[in-house]
Formats: sequence, C-alpha cells, structure tokens
Amino acid sequence: MSKPRDNQKREGIFRSTLSLVLQTGFAGLRMADVAKKAGVATGTVYKYFPSKESLIDELFLHQKEIKIKEMSEGFIAGEPFHTSFGRMWMNYFNGCIRNPERMIFIEQFYKSPFISDETRFRAAEMLKPLEVLLQSAVNQQIIKDLPIPVILSQLMGAANEIAKYHIDSGIPPDPGQLEQYAEMGWNSIRK
Repeated sequence: MSKPRDNQKREGIFRSTLSLVLQTGFAGLRMADVAKKAGVATGTVYKYFPSKESLIDELFLHQKEIKIKEMSEGFIAGEPFHTSFGRMWMNYFNGCIRNPERMIFIEQFYKSPFISDETRFRAAEMLKPLEVLLQSAVNQQIIKDLPIPVILSQLMGAANEIAKYHIDSGIPPDPGQLEQYAEMGWNSIRK
C-alpha cells in the first residue's frame, strides 16, 4: 500500500518550481532540478506530477486559487458593491506587492503556449464567483455595461502594472497612494 501524499512535499515542489521557472522559463525547467531544489528524489516529483506540463499546470492553478482566495478575503455578502470592490481591489494589489513571483508567473503562464485548454478552462471557472458579482453590479447599473472579461482585464492589468512599478522602483506605495489607486480602478468601471 502506498503512503498518502504529503502536502508539505507538494508545497515544497510548488515553491521550488515557481522559483526555477522564473529563472529558466517554462521550456528550460527540468524535473531533476525541481527535485534537487525541493530536497526530494526526482521520482517523488513524478509521484505527485506525472509530467513537467502537469506540474506547471497544477502550479498555475494552485497560485491562481491562492490569489483569488486572497482577493476575496473579508468579503461580506450583501454589503454595498463599492465597499466590496475597494476591499477586493486592495487585497489583489497588496497580494501582488507581497508576492510578485506569483503575479509574474500567473501572468506569463496564462499568456504562454504552454497552458493547456483544460487548465485555461479550470482557471476561468475559478473566476466565476467574481464574474457573477461584477455582472450583478452591471445589472444594477452600478458599473459600466461592458463584457465582464474586459472589466476584469482592465482592473487586474492596471493593478499588476502599478504593482510592478513599485516593485521595480523599490518605492513602496504609501496609504494615500493606495487609496488613489483603488479610486482610479473604481473610476474606470463605475457608471
């Protein structure tokens, strides 16, 4: 009988893969290097992930899931949309600042030819609750009546670029700037 999979090993493999893939790119990633960095045998990596492609797909979904949970933290059903929007925007932006590797990986992998259709579909499914929330705000005429993917692209793209500015410059945003950034995001979609 085989031993149950160890979640700590899986997380260690994910951390190692994230670090390496940002250094080597997707094509340059080797399972043996992941194993070495994670401190496990190469066979152990294959026990959890049957191929490099499955490892990268699962890493992407894992990082995306963390990002969405982080963004939704503190969400209160029924509160005014503007209040929810402000909190979720701040959570998203602060997550980008705290973990730029996650932000960069998600963005690069989603736009790469390495992502499978199945992974793209699963990632889209993760966004459904957020899309429902935004569609409700469109229906209530709180925000602009634009395709929800366009609204999400506008909000996340802008937040990513502002975060990259602060990360690259080494200048952390001050609380007043954060409020202004969130307000810029709000003004870009409000009716």
